[in-house]
Amino acid sequence: MLSDNKYLVAIFKVHFMPLVVLTGPSLYLYIRSLLKDDASLQKIDLIHLVPAILLFINNFNYNFFIPFSDKLIVAQEIINNDRSLMLQFNPLLFSGEVSYYIRSIVAISYMAICSIMVYKHFREDISKQFQNVLIFRWLLILLIFTFIMNFAIFYYTIKMLIDWNGDNKMSVVSTGWFIYAVGSLIIINLILFFFPSILYGLPRMDYYIIKPEGIKGKDVVDEIINQDNIKPIKEYEISVEKLALIGLKVDQYSGNKPYLRPEFSLALMSREIGIPVHHLSYYFNEYLHIDFAKWKNNARIDFVVELMHAGTNEYLTLDALSKQAGFGSRSTFVSAFKQKVGLTPSDYINSL
Repeated sequence: MLSDNKYLVAIFKVHFMPLVVLTGPSLYLYIRSLLKDDASLQKIDLIHLVPAILLFINNFNYNFFIPFSDKLIVAQEIINNDRSLMLQFNPLLFSGEVSYYIRSIVAISYMAICSIMVYKHFREDISKQFQNVLIFRWLLILLIFTFIMNFAIFYYTIKMLIDWNGDNKMSVVSTGWFIYAVGSLIIINLILFFFPSILYGLPRMDYYIIKPEGIKGKDVVDEIINQDNIKPIKEYEISVEKLALIGLKVDQYSGNKPYLRPEFSLALMSREIGIPVHHLSYYFNEYLHIDFAKWKNNARIDFVVELMHAGTNEYLTLDALSKQAGFGSRSTFVSAFKQKVGLTPSDYINSL
């Protein structure tokens, strides 16, 4: 399926092929970082750039030395039925046909590597913990639809390379596989849109939890905190005790009222408290059942209410109170106050 717009054909003929081939390595690095809870890259990871670099070098003449006016002429000839010109772009290392094969083979190879990686990670114990099951289902759906998309593109590519017959339209079968590829990409993005919690990651804390007999609930947390010289290990389950540990850190951190700073954010809290952003997101959304923004606003409103009861409002305006609480505007303050208390700030003051 080719566009009748010569500008689009000239631009998308091979310009973005090195970027397209990076989708496989990107998928691998994303899944690896999710499973290991570590997004850092090593020097050895540069090897994943090799296919893209080879294609970049191979397409160098077309991308940088052929005038765009000449590209438009070739693009028009392609639109006028000479599709074999899609494979002719003065490649430096290997033919245009090989370039198209490399793009699909690299994608499918990374799909296989990612599938094996996920299988090995979860084969022993997926765990009944909510977030682990959620992440496993997300990765399974991601791999299934990514496989459908890449296989459809691979089939579509082979069909084009074999069937350069000058027809204006591709066969119905080929067009159908192209639709499968686009449809799979749309579904993946829709899943992320409707279920953003899958991006929280696998919540883990670097604590080795020892649960002596007869000790439960909060006592377990106290026991853990009071233990010294315990070697930390990576855990995959998000237990109640670990959530309680996060809660203790959040409570201790909140004691200094950091939320009163106008620039206070989840990212800032993550850096200062030493807990990854997606762990905190999981804690607020799945444990406290409140999003971070509402939690922050509620804490600020509680602070304002304390000031009002202390009589501070007698010499401070509502604008001054809102700024002391860290709100950027009066309207945001009034809206948050009414949502938390059920009254506007003025009505609440009058009720005191």
